[in-house]
Amino acid sequence: MKFKFKMVMIAMLLILNTISSVNFASEYDISASDLVAEGAVLINEESGQVLFDKNANLPLYPASTTKILTAIIILEDLSLDEVITIDNQSPYAGGSSIALEPGEQLTVEQLLYGLMITSANDAAEALAIYHSGSIEAFAEVMNERAAEMGAINSNFVTPHGLPNDDHITTAYDLAMIARYAMQNEMFRKIVTTKRYEIPPTNLKKDTRYLNSTNSFYQGIEGSNELITIRGKQVPIAYEYVVGIKRGYTDEAMNCLVTSAEKDDKAYIAVVLKSNGNAMYQDTRLLLDLGLFGLSTHVLNQKEEVIETLQINNKKETKIPLYPEHEVVIDLESDIDPTSLVKKVNINSSIELPVLKGEVLGSIGYYLNDELLVSVPLISSDDFDGEDLLNDITNMIFINSRPLFSKAWFFNLLTRLLIALLLWRTIVTTLRVQRLRRRKTARS
Repeated sequence: MKFKFKMVMIAMLLILNTISSVNFASEYDISASDLVAEGAVLINEESGQVLFDKNANLPLYPASTTKILTAIIILEDLSLDEVITIDNQSPYAGGSSIALEPGEQLTVEQLLYGLMITSANDAAEALAIYHSGSIEAFAEVMNERAAEMGAINSNFVTPHGLPNDDHITTAYDLAMIARYAMQNEMFRKIVTTKRYEIPPTNLKKDTRYLNSTNSFYQGIEGSNELITIRGKQVPIAYEYVVGIKRGYTDEAMNCLVTSAEKDDKAYIAVVLKSNGNAMYQDTRLLLDLGLFGLSTHVLNQKEEVIETLQINNKKETKIPLYPEHEVVIDLESDIDPTSLVKKVNINSSIELPVLKGEVLGSIGYYLNDELLVSVPLISSDDFDGEDLLNDITNMIFINSRPLFSKAWFFNLLTRLLIALLLWRTIVTTLRVQRLRRRKTARS
């Protein structure tokens, strides 16, 4: 009897020990095999932290998600009220369109809505040609600006993403471009618009009615199609989706870039080369991971001094360094943020003057030697003036090796200024005395 009791106790202890050592996975956890898409990524929209990826750096065709880059370039370089006379080439771009005609006049704003809401290829070419003179010239601008936004494995050839063997990007690059674009208020307004009207033009007597092609807004019109999420059938429409852009060609298959927000959390999900409605299913799994499966932690406030940089000039100038923006990180619920390793990197060569907002280094947080998030460190103010004057005087008096020391020179200058003040005082006193004598003599 005692033996049986002991065996039962041992078995219970083993079970309890096993249970306590298991890392219970969140119901929102996903693996690469859960996604149909060949390339996918989820990032925190504010910090850019990569939270999940599947072949995120694999070059693939982006189809009409290309238009995210086209739109943000146009928004930054042109005025919304500029009137564009449609050229003779763009109306024949092929694919989806807003039926532009050569010689027709529309504003940049109207063409942008056509570009992003109904994915109009003719609008894409019209904007590109107006901006740069040709599709080829605009492609050069696209590649230059994409690199500035953080793209590292892309080559853009067209403004719309119609099939071209050389027109490629990655899920990661599109996420970086989308993250950059979503910082532009007008871009956000356009991609969150579900319907838009283009009034009659000089060549069109009827109003054009544009409707979003993104079924995350209201599902597939006239359809009761559902997607499977964690074993449950749910509608495609998703309340937390903000925008951005979907795309399709036979070669690229279904592509989707999506921004979603809930409370103070915002994420961007990218899926490339997915299949049918699986692009919505893949995206929903990614977004749910961010919105519900992770804990968000603020590691550093924007106003928090991270490091004080000392420049060894005469005054030993001290420059406080601040994060460019709030340092936010998403972690699985069982990870303690205090276990992260913080590393501060300062640029190797820093010279005065230092300008306000100048990037002087970065702060990164690591988990098991893996970089989770990195934020630039900037100067909060200008540092020049007397510090720069000291550098100049050092250059004049030390590097040129004058006959007299700098201390001797400033001592002499001080004596001369005192002598000048005394001389002015004496002259003024003498003048006053002379005037008094003259007045006395006259009286």
